[in-house]
Amino acid sequence: MDEHMKRRLDKQRKLFRQLGIQMDALSIHEKEFNTKLRGYDAQEVDTFLDDVIKDYERFYATISDLMDKWQEQQMIIRDLKAGLRPEQEKPGIDPAVMEEAVSRLEADLALLKKVIRPEPKYYID
Repeated sequence: MDEHMKRRLDKQRKLFRQLGIQMDALSIHEKEFNTKLRGYDAQEVDTFLDDVIKDYERFYATISDLMDKWQEQQMIIRDLKAGLRPEQEKPGIDPAVMEEAVSRLEADLALLKKVIRPEPKYYID
């Protein structure tokens, strides 16, 4: 077994132990069954166990992904509680500055109306 797979299975074992799950993919794969005269077809059992192992791998991937997302959400919650989310903060708007901007826009609009249509009966106030 290569080193990458070994580390992955160790990580999986630790997570499953945390969650109270007894078996992992490797323990299923390494399980040996005794054969008897009228026992099950070994090939059929192996095929079934391979499917179980694939499901365990999917469970592990899903659980790991959900735990990562949960940790991210916990960090976001912690940051929001601490007020450390500057990208979501909105700067306060000074009412005097806003009033001045509105006045300039109204003056510009009046000027545009005169340039576009000099007859007052054509524009709406």
